[in-house]
Amino acid sequence: MKTIVNGHQVDVGQSLRDHAESHLEESVGKYFADATDAHVTFSREGSGFRAHISVHVGHDIHAEGHADADDPYTSFNQATEHVAKQLRRSKRKLRQHH
Repeated sequence: MKTIVNGHQVDVGQSLRDHAESHLEESVGKYFADATDAHVTFSREGSGFRAHISVHVGHDIHAEGHADADDPYTSFNQATEHVAKQLRRSKRKLRQHH
């Protein structure tokens, strides 16, 4: 999976980039092994941070999530939970459709 990690008025260090790539690949790979690409953007929102995640898995499967928190790692983890929930529901729909 090709993962792009950007920062909007935030310096994204190597440790945050590595955390985002590994954690997102683990969460998405749990439901879809052949994910195409993912975009992660960190930005400042007032005194906190915002993480926005966009994942393209297949032909019609696209998941997005965002979260705000005081720490960029916390905001990313919360946004990843939102994306994982959407992917879990998409996988369930695919399995139940006959």
